[in-house]
Amino acid sequence: VDVVISVIWELFILAFLVFSAVSLYLRYMRLAFCFICITTLLLVTLKIMKKVKQARKRKRRMLLPLSM
Repeated sequence: VDVVISVIWELFILAFLVFSAVSLYLRYMRLAFCFICITTLLLVTLKIMKKVKQARKRKRRMLLPLSM
């Protein structure tokens, strides 16, 4: 499930990068800037989500009894 969500996020990021390149080619600077900003926000969000999930997993592992 996590892999599918990550792949979907990566496809969104790739699509926004392509849209920004096309809008730069067609000389729509504001639109390209908006797409680049959205892409960076998506990248930052994806990194934060990965860190939070890793922290949760680490915390759950620490809560297990040592006998397990």
